[in-house]
Amino acid sequence: PITDVDAEKARFNEALEMAIAKTQAMAEDMKTRVGEKEAEILEGHVLLLMDPEMTGQIENMIMAEMKRAEACVEAVCDQFAALFASLDDELFQQRATDVGDIKTRLLKTLLGAEDIDLAAVPEGTILVAEDLTPSMTAGINPKNVVGVLTEIGGKTSHSAILARALEIPAVLSIEGIVSKLENGQQVVLDGSTGVV
Repeated sequence: PITDVDAEKARFNEALEMAIAKTQAMAEDMKTRVGEKEAEILEGHVLLLMDPEMTGQIENMIMAEMKRAEACVEAVCDQFAALFASLDDELFQQRATDVGDIKTRLLKTLLGAEDIDLAAVPEGTILVAEDLTPSMTAGINPKNVVGVLTEIGGKTSHSAILARALEIPAVLSIEGIVSKLENGQQVVLDGSTGVV
């Protein structure tokens, strides 16, 4: 619970502006490094972050329930993600992943948590994750990352599109891959056939 609603709204709006600026910078970097079409994914994130419907609901929740911004961001973003995921359209379902990515970015900003710098991983790295969000994929340095393995995602997911644009082989939707592999373990993958 909070006592100063105005201070909490101001804290949320400051985090929101920081997240928008960081996402715009990632989109610009993606535009110059990879291409305009791929940058549109992150530009879509900027539009979602600026959506008055979503941000308005977060602010209203802060005021009505007198809760910290983190709790309100999580609740509202989860609600939007569930709505998108429930729609019978692959494009809208992909928006659910985008909202989850935005939620994580906002929460990290509010909590002052540092991002993992995927550009700094050692050369020859194969990234293994439950999911690779567009913002994480945008930070990948293709000189260091030679492959991507995830538990969820598909050929049309934004992370797959970005991996293809960066010319990084990826195999997605491998059930339990995170628990099956250990850091430093040697892995071979074939992105064309989907064999790991």
